Amino acid sequence: IILIGTLGVLLGLIFILVFLYHRIRFLTKKLSKKLAARKAASVPGPFASIRNLLLIFLWVAVFGMIFFIGFFFQAYHAFTLEVPVAKVTIIPQPQSETTKIELVQYGKKEDEEKRQEVELTGEQWMLEGDILKWKNWINFVGWHTRYRLTRLRSRYIRTEDEKTKPSSIYQLAEKENHPFWGYLYKHGHKLPFVSTVYGNAVFQSTKEEAEYLVFVSTSGFIVRKQEGDNKNIN
Repeated sequence: IILIGTLGVLLGLIFILVFLYHRIRFLTKKLSKKLAARKAASVPGPFASIRNLLLIFLWVAVFGMIFFIGFFFQAYHAFTLEVPVAKVTIIPQPQSETTKIELVQYGKKEDEEKRQEVELTGEQWMLEGDILKWKNWINFVGWHTRYRLTRLRSRYIRTEDEKTKPSSIYQLAEKENHPFWGYLYKHGHKLPFVSTVYGNAVFQSTKEEAEYLVFVSTSGFIVRKQEGDNKNIN
């Protein structure tokens, strides 16, 4: 839509330039009294010229509207896009102090999914990762937020419980001190296309059987509980 609108507006501007060129050329020749009778007859009169100019403006207006509609939808899509990155399934174990967690990490392709089952203590599960946020204009042209999941861990609601009760933590990144992310954390803010690089986490309850989807948006990770027909979205 943006491409069609842009081409239409450019053609309209070309039509306006051609129109102005012919009118200026006609007036110049008329003022210099060098316009031949045959050429004068071929030049449109005032009313025809006004009609042609209005048609050109209408052309530009229509394709300009198409361009801005496409621009709006592209911006809306770029800044509201949420890509699923993981699914967390809670499987309570009544006779145990731990909760079974089934984690599915989504890849770009279906065969790149990683599945694992772990057991967590605590009242909540927490998924941590790294976020590379592009500058807004980079998002607009189609580059989405880069991310890396690093850890799955337990969490307690009360700070005192965090200090005294047992916790669980599992490594998700194959190489936690990856030089690429190390460089981004140190120098990413200096790069021309990068807005910021930071750590991000989402957490939810482990008290009842449930399924959660974790998404990455332009601002970081988002977690949503899946219910009814929304389950098994991927």
